[in-house]
Amino acid sequence: MTGRVIRTVVAAVVVVMAFAGLAGPATAAPNQTPQDLLSRYKALGHDAEKASEAMHDAQIDFDSRSREMKQAAAGAARAQQTLADLRTKQDQLQHNVDALVSASYRGARVNRLYAVLVSDSPQSLLDQMSGLEMVSRQTSADLRDYSATKKRAEEAKTQADAATKTASAAVAAAEKTRADLQARQSQLQMQIAQVKAVYESLTGSQLAALTGPNFSFDPRLLPRGTAAAVIAVQAALTRIGDPYVWGATGPDQFDCSGLMVWAYQQAGKLLPRSSQAQLQSGTAVDRKDLQPGDLIIYYPDATHVGMYVGEGFVIHASTFGVPVKVVPIDAAGPYNSARRY
Repeated sequence: MTGRVIRTVVAAVVVVMAFAGLAGPATAAPNQTPQDLLSRYKALGHDAEKASEAMHDAQIDFDSRSREMKQAAAGAARAQQTLADLRTKQDQLQHNVDALVSASYRGARVNRLYAVLVSDSPQSLLDQMSGLEMVSRQTSADLRDYSATKKRAEEAKTQADAATKTASAAVAAAEKTRADLQARQSQLQMQIAQVKAVYESLTGSQLAALTGPNFSFDPRLLPRGTAAAVIAVQAALTRIGDPYVWGATGPDQFDCSGLMVWAYQQAGKLLPRSSQAQLQSGTAVDRKDLQPGDLIIYYPDATHVGMYVGEGFVIHASTFGVPVKVVPIDAAGPYNSARRY
């Protein structure tokens, strides 16, 4: 059995144990009131949502690290190729220089004084001088080219070494981020198991209290036009009643930030994947200036998000067991801030 299979089996056993361990006490604790159980479920649901949004952030980080790793590897490869090309050229020029030195050592006609000594007529001297002038120019050019190429090769080696070091660091960072992402995924799966275990223990009245009252919003109240924010609100309102699913971005199931991403995709805009990242993008909006399409971030750690639809209402995907719905702004959680896209 491979290590990967073993890890998968162990993870599955742990999740089952967590599920079994929580399901019993949720139904059997003698001093636990229905309100206690409902409060516990909401707390577990919020913790799982926090883990889910943190996992989205880890995925964003991993994707960024992966791009950096690929860019660094490509840069290192280019630098190494440049170095190889320069070294090939340097070797060719070295051959020319070596040939000149060898010819000079053997007594070849390489200077004007020699031409004067061996010429037996003015014309012969001119011919000798002309030939030597061409050799001199070529030799000087070869020497200059050799010197410049050698310098460039040394610089290229420094750049190639630095690029290789950067690529190695990028690989290490990506692997560390991958490990963090996998750990967060495992944590989320454990928390999902806990939430589902407690959910199965809720009574009909508790489920009704969890879902809360239904509020309606008339889309005709939206401003007219084809602005991205208006299109996003219209799209989000079509998803009322769809289930909450961790990590889902539609088209018929969502988590909180996934609903925001999907709605704005219908308007041709790409939003960051997590509620925390959505808080860091867009433009800050004061609560008194909210407009339909603005994103409202909830909780001090920005672990939930909804979309303002107007008239004091927000549409959001709240938690497992509660479908996408419209609620008053403050019914979706503790207000943090708002962003406009």
